[in-house]
Amino acid sequence: MPGIESHGEFLRHAVLETVIPHATDIDIEGALSSALEEGAEDLSEVLSSIPQRSLLFFDEFVNARIVLRLSNCSEHALKTRLPRLDVRLDAFVVNPVDPNTEGTAPTRDLIFSGVVGENEDPLVVVNAFEGDEGKGNHVYVIWKIEAFLNRPRVRIQYPSVIFTASATLNPPKVSEHNNRDDRYLQSLVPASSNVFEPLAADPSLSTESPFLPASRLLRVVPAQHTEEPIYNIQQLTEHPTRIVPAASARIRYSRLNSYSSRPTTIASLDFEVTPFLACEVVLDQAKLDLSDGNVETLSDIPGLSLPITCRPRDDVTLVYKLTPEYGPDPNPSTTAMVSTLDIALSGVINLSDDCRPKISMQWRTNVDFSLPLNPTFGGPSQVLQRNNRPASLPMLPGQAGLPPSIPPSNRSSLRERAYSTTDLGVTISFSGPVSVEVSKPFYWDVFIVNRSGIPRKFAMTAIPRRKRPDPRKHVARPSSASATSRKEDQVAEAVTDDNIIHAMQKTAAGQDAELISLSTDVRVGPLLPGTCHSTELKLLPLATGSLHLEAVRLVDVNTNETTDIRDLPDILAFERKRI
Repeated sequence: MPGIESHGEFLRHAVLETVIPHATDIDIEGALSSALEEGAEDLSEVLSSIPQRSLLFFDEFVNARIVLRLSNCSEHALKTRLPRLDVRLDAFVVNPVDPNTEGTAPTRDLIFSGVVGENEDPLVVVNAFEGDEGKGNHVYVIWKIEAFLNRPRVRIQYPSVIFTASATLNPPKVSEHNNRDDRYLQSLVPASSNVFEPLAADPSLSTESPFLPASRLLRVVPAQHTEEPIYNIQQLTEHPTRIVPAASARIRYSRLNSYSSRPTTIASLDFEVTPFLACEVVLDQAKLDLSDGNVETLSDIPGLSLPITCRPRDDVTLVYKLTPEYGPDPNPSTTAMVSTLDIALSGVINLSDDCRPKISMQWRTNVDFSLPLNPTFGGPSQVLQRNNRPASLPMLPGQAGLPPSIPPSNRSSLRERAYSTTDLGVTISFSGPVSVEVSKPFYWDVFIVNRSGIPRKFAMTAIPRRKRPDPRKHVARPSSASATSRKEDQVAEAVTDDNIIHAMQKTAAGQDAELISLSTDVRVGPLLPGTCHSTELKLLPLATGSLHLEAVRLVDVNTNETTDIRDLPDILAFERKRI
């Protein structure tokens, strides 16, 4: 049996395919062996015997199988080259081309990209046969990878998912120690020819034979092979599979219409099963985590305790009480108290007895705990009417017999979040780490909500703060040219004063930015009225101490209206201690 011994010939006749089995726990080795025993030869024919999924769901964890078929592969080549093989799986959501539209490419959006782990032990199935050239074999190598199907970033009317696998053979690792000690040519490598070899018979040069290798004069071109080696392959066939959302979730907030020493918000979490399913969905986990507060479940009653079995079109609402760890701010007109809320949901779809796919939803949002207005301030009386009368008035702690605000308990003096409302009709919040390391990038999470009545599209840039020159650093002194009396000697004043040049040089020094932004162009939108968007700003600290940005500039792309946001989180940079 001919074996594959060349490094580049390992993947020459290899074929890649992707399988999404219908059964969650499937014996794929037994399915392949039974298909091969029945006489299946082509890879697609072998894999067709395995029942596969015909419908997938967004937010689902899919156990995919990547199958690599090698031809005439020896056991030695398989053991030495299989650990150096990198296998990748990409999943795309596509919109099939409309038959009425010709010459247009389908919409394609990447929703998953992953690499098979180094510790993943593949399954190997060998099928030996006798062909026209003698005995040969087909080696089937199967990897298992878990893919999470994210929701696409573009709107697709009839979405389908396509899985594409690829494999790359890395070169062998050569030890540097061996290369440094081995100064001889490798075995069976021809040496360079001698250009002075015809002068070896000259009697005048009988003492020494002249030698000059041709490699010193000519560029050595490696021998050209008829076929180049193959070090990577890609899946050639595409099998579109329909994909739909199994469930949708949203959260709503309502502030209690009563004043207390601590602001309290009621959160309603809705979990709705879409009508695309004809089976049950079991909601087995619903977790809320408030960054600076406590979450209390108000729906822990019989019938709403997890797990909850839902049918198509069912809408389950879970109610939570959100209470921050800090009291209301004594000056609510200038400061807004915003906390971050992390939401995580998971469930199981009961498609059949042997197919139970899992779905998971996770997102982050902001909760505004600003001081509520006075609910006892009623409407205007019939005796006195006034235009532009507010519906209610703010009531501060300590007034009208109200309890004073509770001092912050676990709240640091450094702010991790900042919340602002712009004139463009949007609210924007920034959150990030307070302590950062010098020369190590970090991220700010930016959350924007469009509260205006029109769609918005923004461009965001961070403006670094530079040191402003201090005019008190330099004291004006009379120049050397003015030491003598100009009136008596009738000497004109100097065109350029050396004190002025010295002052300009002093003010020009120290203009380097201590905090720079690595996100040069951040685009947000288009945002419809009432929608939100989350993005990131990547920053790099270059000095120790308290660092600040001059502002974050928000530019409306449609109207070119500019707003500078100066209320930003605090940053404290430090140097890493070297051991």
